Amino acid sequence: MAVEMYAGIIIDQAHPALDKLFHYRIPREMTEKVQLGMRVLVPFGPGNRGIEGYIISIDRETDIPPEKIKYVKRIMDTYPVILKELIPLIKWMKNEYHCMAIEAIRCFIPPGLRRNIPEKTQKIVFLKIERDLKGKIAQVETRSKYMGEILRILDQGDGIPLTELADMAGGAPLSSFKNLEKRDWISIEDQRVYRDPWDQPLDTIQNNIVHNIEQTTAIDIIGKGMLNPGSIFLLHGVTGSGKTEVYMALVEKTIRKGMGVIILVPEIALTPQTVRHFKQRFGNNVAVLHSRLSLGERFDEWKRIYNGLVKIVVGARSAIFAPMRKLGLIVIDEAHEDSYKSEARPRYHTTGLAIERCREQGATLVLGTATPSLEDYYNSAENRYIRVSMDHRIDNKPLPEVEVVDMRLELKKGNRSVFSQALYDGLRDVLRRGEQAIILLNRRGYAQFVSCRSCGYVVKCKNCDISLTYHAKNNILKCHYCGDTRHYPKECPACKSTYIKHFGIGTQKVEHELNRLLPIARTVRMDMDTTSAKGAHQKILNDFGEGKYDILLGTQMVAKGLDFPHVTLSGVIAADTSLNLPDYRSSEKTFQLITQVAGRAGRGKTKGRVIVQTYQPDHYSIRHASSHDYIGFYHEEIRIREQFMYPPFCHIIRLLISGENERSVIKMATSIEQWIRQRIDNDSLIGKGTIELGAYPAPLEKIKNKFRWHVLIRVNKERIFIERYHEIIDECIKGFTHGAETIAIDFYPTSLL
Repeated sequence: MAVEMYAGIIIDQAHPALDKLFHYRIPREMTEKVQLGMRVLVPFGPGNRGIEGYIISIDRETDIPPEKIKYVKRIMDTYPVILKELIPLIKWMKNEYHCMAIEAIRCFIPPGLRRNIPEKTQKIVFLKIERDLKGKIAQVETRSKYMGEILRILDQGDGIPLTELADMAGGAPLSSFKNLEKRDWISIEDQRVYRDPWDQPLDTIQNNIVHNIEQTTAIDIIGKGMLNPGSIFLLHGVTGSGKTEVYMALVEKTIRKGMGVIILVPEIALTPQTVRHFKQRFGNNVAVLHSRLSLGERFDEWKRIYNGLVKIVVGARSAIFAPMRKLGLIVIDEAHEDSYKSEARPRYHTTGLAIERCREQGATLVLGTATPSLEDYYNSAENRYIRVSMDHRIDNKPLPEVEVVDMRLELKKGNRSVFSQALYDGLRDVLRRGEQAIILLNRRGYAQFVSCRSCGYVVKCKNCDISLTYHAKNNILKCHYCGDTRHYPKECPACKSTYIKHFGIGTQKVEHELNRLLPIARTVRMDMDTTSAKGAHQKILNDFGEGKYDILLGTQMVAKGLDFPHVTLSGVIAADTSLNLPDYRSSEKTFQLITQVAGRAGRGKTKGRVIVQTYQPDHYSIRHASSHDYIGFYHEEIRIREQFMYPPFCHIIRLLISGENERSVIKMATSIEQWIRQRIDNDSLIGKGTIELGAYPAPLEKIKNKFRWHVLIRVNKERIFIERYHEIIDECIKGFTHGAETIAIDFYPTSLL
């Protein structure tokens, strides 16, 4: 007699009341087919309506009486859509990031699966006759020259797509194929075709790369360390030191062992360049995963990975969930970037997730960057990570000289332009020599805000507590948080004065100034406004790389990992913008941004130059960035962090409360603070582990018509205190979910805005 089997299923509904395991009986006829990770249809609720779910456990017994357990209705797919080796990671995410199990599961499922995207097929033509082919050709040519030509081509090698074969046969009509098929001389079969998101021509594949001493050392150290599953390496290499080549050598080692690799980049803008590097070396053994692909492309790339047709995955943050079975290596390039942190549930950090995945699958993690986060560098100093340094550029090319321009002195000289004299002269010299430049401004739009000079009124978004940005192209004001737009006012809404105008600078304004001052310059702007269309990143970068533009102007995305040998000048406008953010990491972010954009210059044969414009030239982050001195910056910043007990010397937990009623939001935030304070008073472990607790208005007090307060908790970094707070926060939230307000739990905030 067959043993009764039960499936533990997570229902595909994101509701707290359903965030638990539901058990179903597996029909005997399904016993041999059901596997962990499968998507199934089950009856749910009093009406037994069919609903999808995912099997994350299979058991021989359950505490529930068998007669009360319903049967699984149907298996939705012929294969498990979640790899069984990734199920522990789903459970870990639920606990670590305080999300629902189904929210974690959806990270691993391609969107096209849940929307039933159909497979793409194409018709393939095969030759069925072999003997007396010449006679057959002569026979059909009396009726149609196309039929004879089709047979000749197939005789050289069949299995040709119908559309290609029709072209090869001089535009053969479908009727010719149908006639041959009726005679049973050919067969036409539907075959699965994977949609290919990469449609760019590739250069010759590079082989026999000669590594320099630092690259060889890094490859050797990390290669040996890969024998210890779960090892974590911090590859600290200056910009242009050849970290990408180290990655590729490690990838070669990994795939020779039959293992897979995931390569992560922080921006979709970097994906085309990185994919090109890897496809040049590894051909079609590379898949691409990021959110700008169509649903069909994402699903097909996911399926190629799942079916083991590729060993290398390149993508942005979400590629960490790629269904790679035998995973040997994860590389996180530009590992310091905040874009590796998800600000939507689940609020995971890619590094934390990668560490856990490597531990589960016995893989190695490499964090590569020229400007490590304070936490990562500190972990290497404490021997939690193995640090490997690359202190010199390829061929010992010098790092670019950095000139810091004090914009206060420029104003005193009467220069009210966006550009200092030094930057203007530098751009003019670049144009004269036929070279290229990159200009960074960390803002979008034409101007930062619109204000009345009579009464001081600032035009703000009606939904968010933030000023609207002026966009000259359509003469509109736009909120970059909720997307709301309005017409540029002709008079002040408050005092009716006509003395209302835009102030500050944005990328549009800088572009306008460039066109005015240097009309011969071919300038391309790269920000969120110009890259919203599919393929826009790739086109801009390809055109710039091919020399169609002289100047690449953009926001932070132009500072990250781009490699153009003809760029000899990098300019930073308003370098101190990020210094004024109300965030303990503002100095670190400023240092990283300047260092990274400086690293874009001088990567070719010509020495590079960097001009940094600032109103705070003596700030230590700008001073150390201008001398390419990470170690000096680290020691100065780490002393401040230790003095005020900020990460890495503590752990920060953030509870963000938002809602449309301001008084209710404030009441909930203060009530949560009081509840936690009571637990601190009654729990000696929590009391010992807590450094500071408080409820405050968020720096951005209103976004998308919702008011925002947060409860910030600083905790001693020992795991025992953090684990206890995981329990406390779960208990706390259960008592405060009855109102209209939402509570976002973030145990790993990278921004407190």
